[in-house]
Amino acid sequence: MKWSVLSLILIFLVAMLAYPKTTFAQTLNKDAIEVDICIIGSDNHFVYKIPKQLHNDTPYYEMKNDIEASLASHWKVQGGHVETNHSNVAYTFFIEDLFQEKQDGHLKISIPYRTLVGMFREDEAIQLRIMASKLMNWQVNAKEWATLGFVQPLTFLSESEYVYNGAVNELLQQRVAHFDGAIAKRQMLLRSVMYFSFIIVQIFACLILSRSLKKRIIQHPEEMHQFRKLNYMYQIIPLFIVIVQIIYLVMSGLLTAFGLYFSPGIDLLFIIGPILFTIILLPMFFVPTENEIAKELQHNKMGSHLE
Repeated sequence: MKWSVLSLILIFLVAMLAYPKTTFAQTLNKDAIEVDICIIGSDNHFVYKIPKQLHNDTPYYEMKNDIEASLASHWKVQGGHVETNHSNVAYTFFIEDLFQEKQDGHLKISIPYRTLVGMFREDEAIQLRIMASKLMNWQVNAKEWATLGFVQPLTFLSESEYVYNGAVNELLQQRVAHFDGAIAKRQMLLRSVMYFSFIIVQIFACLILSRSLKKRIIQHPEEMHQFRKLNYMYQIIPLFIVIVQIIYLVMSGLLTAFGLYFSPGIDLLFIIGPILFTIILLPMFFVPTENEIAKELQHNKMGSHLE
């Protein structure tokens, strides 16, 4: 029995040691150019991460101008900025008119690869990554992503990712990518209801905990001198609810889905509004509770003096 258990443990350890080798066997070439297409609604942008050794003495501002000029031939480029990292230089460009159509949750995007990556040598290795909401269903040129060489790695964040690894020339041969997307409205509605339901959970939590705090202090007046400590302690669960609500917003895909579905301004109302309301509920319940406790203790004190 002991030998069988030890054998299982040994096999498990060997598998764990072998796993990174198989998982990272096809990692991106360290010298590859990375291009991120971020489809997030109101602030759509492209990010180019170019290894420093590929600049070949080209000044960063000159590289930025070359990329921006190429993008500006097809889109309205709002602006861009340069960020120097340890191994690469990141160029970010915000695109105003990325969508050809954006109405009622349906999106159409056209991306000519010559405009996107034509400024690089055709034999350069490139990683193209497209990020959009998890609640978005995409089609590319009426084909599946996989037929064009894209893979979809698992991600726990709000965006769903589609990654392509290959040479620039392979992308240029595909010419133009036409992305047709539609938000899964039923899933979005269900997750929105769950997102807003955190407000109801917060109301009940604050109501129960504030009443419990009041009852405790009234029954044990000697604990009033550590009221601030107790007050913070009873607010831990409501604060935890706020944190869980924020995590749910990011993990569910609603963060990007709201930006894709609603117009600018309204999307912020749906994104930030429920969180702000959940936070506001804390003082709405606990501040009046503190005043009620003070009044009731004062009333009990006066009553005991009259007796």
